[in-house]
Amino acid sequence: MGKKILKIVGIILLLIIGVLIAAPFILEAKIGDLIRNNVNNNVNAKLDFTDANLSLIKSFPNASLNLKQVSLVNQAPFEGDTLFAAEDVSLTLGIGELFKSEGEPIAIQNLGLDGANIHVKVSEDEVANYEIGKEDDSSKTSSEPSSSFTFDLQSYEISNTNVIYDDAVAKVFLLVSDIQ
Repeated sequence: MGKKILKIVGIILLLIIGVLIAAPFILEAKIGDLIRNNVNNNVNAKLDFTDANLSLIKSFPNASLNLKQVSLVNQAPFEGDTLFAAEDVSLTLGIGELFKSEGEPIAIQNLGLDGANIHVKVSEDEVANYEIGKEDDSSKTSSEPSSSFTFDLQSYEISNTNVIYDDAVAKVFLLVSDIQ
């Protein structure tokens, strides 16, 4: 009887470990597309990245998502200007966030930036390139706010990052490099 219970427990543990190892391969493309689509549907800019790597073991019981070669490129009036680019963006989110459909909020707990370049511009017309959020028509008719991301940041890490602030109105140009 005791050996039978140990076998059952052993098989269940092997199945759980197997799911933890196999699930990232199945969900990687889905979560990458989900984040790309949610961001692109809610901002007047285009988010893109070359690769999304998902791990359920690295930050267990949460999921760890690493995005490589991330860029956020503005649309009009700053068409083609890169607001944000990074070699690596790492996010930690609850495993349940992986199973949400497009349009549902995704809660992000931890954020890491490595090798980022942020270029903030303010034109002579007093328009800033970081004002990229789209107007939310549903908030006018509904009392519930709609959002695609919720931040429950417990930690963040910024390394090897450069920030350029170029304000044509105030005639200020600021370059801060190698932020750690």
